[in-house]
Amino acid sequence: MNLLQKLRPQYLKKLQQHADQEPKLVSEIIETLETEKYVGNLKYSLIIDLQCLLSTPTLNAYIFFRDDL
Repeated sequence: MNLLQKLRPQYLKKLQQHADQEPKLVSEIIETLETEKYVGNLKYSLIIDLQCLLSTPTLNAYIFFRDDL
């Protein structure tokens, strides 16, 4: 199971809403989440991008993903 499948629904919805405004950035984030299986493998820059796009002031990347799957 990849990280895109584990992304919490509210964050996926916000990410999709930003696709019109920031298509390249959202596309890169989605591609990375589709290929990675572990949060620990994400680059710091991707976490910052998620934080900015999703308006979530945290550096804890684990909050973006479900752990009950």
